[in-house]
Amino acid sequence: RLPGCDTHSVGFHSDEGRTFHNEGYTGSKYAEKWGEINDVIGCGYCPSIGQVFFTMNGKNLGIAYTGLFHPWYPTIGSNGVCSLKVNFGQEEFKYKEANDMTITNMIPYKADNNDEIISTA
Repeated sequence: RLPGCDTHSVGFHSDEGRTFHNEGYTGSKYAEKWGEINDVIGCGYCPSIGQVFFTMNGKNLGIAYTGLFHPWYPTIGSNGVCSLKVNFGQEEFKYKEANDMTITNMIPYKADNNDEIISTA
């Protein structure tokens, strides 16, 4: 199942631009559908207020959810073949405001025998 369809997960799905949190396949209309070549999607989390927002091509799309105080882990889901690049801050963010933020208490990545590292910077 894609992110947002299971408990304690949040997702922003490309096919209809809907967001999902702890729900099956209904979701809430949030933005236009996306998934064109070179689209850049970002996900922001403000832990002090439990707020989740998404960005598309450098533009903040607004608050998606508030009051979410769980440990969150990034994940990407796909129903088909896709090519993607993930930026955890090793490069400048397209959403400019994120470049001035700091990441604190980040949990270090620990490799697992089943992990497949696609690319590293």
